[in-house]
Amino acid sequence: MRIVVVCDGYTGYVLADMLSSENHDVTLVDSDEGAQGGDAERLDVLFVRGSGTSMSTLRQADVERAGVVIAVTSSDEINMLCCATSKKMGAKRTIARIRGTEYVGDAETLARQLDIDMVINPERSAAYEILRLIRFPAAVEIDDFYRRRVEIIGFRLEVEDGILGVPLMDLRKKMKIPVLFCVVERNGQIIIPRGEFVFKENDLAYIAGGYSDITKFFRHIGRTTSKVVSVMVIGGGRMGHYLARLGAEIGLKPVVIETDEKRCERLAEDVAQATVIRGDGTDQELLESENIREMDFFAALMDTDEANMIVSLFAKQCGVRKVITKVERRNYIPIAGSIGIDTIVSPNEITENLILHFVRGLSASRGGAVVSMRRLLDGRVEALEFVVGKDMRYSGEKIKNMKIKRGVVIAVISRGSKSIIPEGEDMLLVGDDVVIVTMYSGFDELNDIFER
Repeated sequence: MRIVVVCDGYTGYVLADMLSSENHDVTLVDSDEGAQGGDAERLDVLFVRGSGTSMSTLRQADVERAGVVIAVTSSDEINMLCCATSKKMGAKRTIARIRGTEYVGDAETLARQLDIDMVINPERSAAYEILRLIRFPAAVEIDDFYRRRVEIIGFRLEVEDGILGVPLMDLRKKMKIPVLFCVVERNGQIIIPRGEFVFKENDLAYIAGGYSDITKFFRHIGRTTSKVVSVMVIGGGRMGHYLARLGAEIGLKPVVIETDEKRCERLAEDVAQATVIRGDGTDQELLESENIREMDFFAALMDTDEANMIVSLFAKQCGVRKVITKVERRNYIPIAGSIGIDTIVSPNEITENLILHFVRGLSASRGGAVVSMRRLLDGRVEALEFVVGKDMRYSGEKIKNMKIKRGVVIAVISRGSKSIIPEGEDMLLVGDDVVIVTMYSGFDELNDIFER
């Protein structure tokens, strides 16, 4: 597919690289090639220097023949104008990143009026991710599928969990809770666990199952699911603003610390339930004075990754039950994990996931296309939701007879109101929703999981 990415920095270059790696014909439009240190030369893409609002630049990028135009500049207005202009010039689909809090109630209306096919607000989506993590303090990541009836949750194993040293096949019989351990990270290595697999302390394990069954599992191993009461948010930018607003809607009264006076005023006016403090969120004395040690939940959402990582480590030392850290730059994510920061949210990664899902859905023309997708473990693992179509090669056959690629696991089958953790005797039937976890990248349809 011919794709045009219009950007003014890091996110656009990452997107162009990912889309190019999936064999799309990508053109990157940026007003300053040097801003990324020559990255455009490294990528297998065509580079056009210019503004996304210039018709001559867009014509040079050949948007008339583009299957998708993606506008992810730092300006919401430029993104909207770029998409509207591209559509008028002949682009088939357009995607605009619109992040401003002032557009929350109007973004979808604007999209319809400007004929934009998809609007992405990564900071608001990240705030929703954080609120979901509040429900399971033990989790480092929560992804949902099939209209939120099926979840995949990642958590770090501890000695107190009582499941270390037990083969997985015996653990299933002992627990009798229908959840599936679908992937494990151990010392940087990705493992699809089989029946003989034995868990060790500090493994990062991902389980899949229905909402109520996962809740039962965490109770079984003694992990609390008690309600979070006190919340401290460092950073009152877009993401902190969305988190405070959405948190207030569910009864939270967050303490928000922000250095910028105008941000503080805007947040105090918009979210009356929040306590807004103007100050340096990295000031330990300020954090102590605001009772950081008594907080259930701490979110570091400042504009600088390094500051977020440092203050998160301090919060962990203070004994905060749940610490979440915003990390924008992809190369910082493994560094954060190596120093003990587990629960990371990345607006950039959310943007990439949503766009990849949209593009793959357009690319798959037959039944069984991707319904939704999530990338786990810094993109090294993908979780994909499909609907079983009539052309699925093994429709109606038992799973044990299917030739499934190594590194792929069928995690959950949703059939009507039932969520099924599949075993060898189970089958995939037309109309089923199925969640696949895989170490491969680029699956467009369900048949891709099978050996040729």
